[in-house]
Amino acid sequence: MKPLSLSDFRARRYMLEKKDFAMASGRYGGPTNLIDKATWKSIVSLPDDVSIRTSDKYGGQLETMWDYWGMWTRVIGGVQALSKKPQESAMAIAALDACDEFQAATYASLVGYYRVAFSCLRNVLEQMTIATQLSLSQDPKDFADWRGGDERIKFGWACDFLQKNAVVAGLELHLKTTTKDTLFDQTPKGLARRFFRLVSKYTHGTSGFADGDVRESNGPIFLPKTFLEWCVAALKTYLIALHELKLAHSQLDALPWGPPDLSLNEFRRSVLANIPSTDQERPFFQALVDFWI
Repeated sequence: MKPLSLSDFRARRYMLEKKDFAMASGRYGGPTNLIDKATWKSIVSLPDDVSIRTSDKYGGQLETMWDYWGMWTRVIGGVQALSKKPQESAMAIAALDACDEFQAATYASLVGYYRVAFSCLRNVLEQMTIATQLSLSQDPKDFADWRGGDERIKFGWACDFLQKNAVVAGLELHLKTTTKDTLFDQTPKGLARRFFRLVSKYTHGTSGFADGDVRESNGPIFLPKTFLEWCVAALKTYLIALHELKLAHSQLDALPWGPPDLSLNEFRRSVLANIPSTDQERPFFQALVDFWI
């Protein structure tokens, strides 16, 4: 192992100061139980190596994914503005949680924890889909059960109800007509269900999707193919989540905290533009975006 040249901006670590936080309690007093050097190196050496190799080769992709995470914070603001009590809005709650998942997924992909990065996408898809159903149904018991952690409120439960919903029916008919596919249907399974099943394999460590299967190593290593697969999966997660937001809140368009000015429609089209033209599901996402002009 060798240290990076100090001329490389990635070679140094930084600590935030109190003034950098919107909210901070007290003054940081410095180390009181410092980790030993050998343990520190053992923990961070492999992820550091992957982060350098990833950012050497895929800086553009990382910038895009980080920009989208920043745009998602504006989506949260737009959703919260639609409710007098955002803490009682299923979509506002789910969108806020999704923000953490998108941020964590991007970092995990940077340092080579690819299975974790895919698992974060699963969490976004599940909670946003549940929130879409709760927003449309406005059932207080279902909302309370969801907030209480009732196991009945799951991704499949949400899809089962959404496929029967009149608000969703127009979109599903459009997708069937243009792509012979759907988002939420059970038989045959719509794209959201198929995609959820795929990312769930990473979460559960299914054979072929466990850490050892993905990287054939006992620690994080740089795998360009897997990183790029995660990038595409993240783009698809953003698109599904954005369209679920539109189903739940058709009036949502302008997003706060510019400049630049940004609409939900512009965000959707920006994400679509980054899905490779060779991806077999791109026509479906094109049809999804085209449903709302």
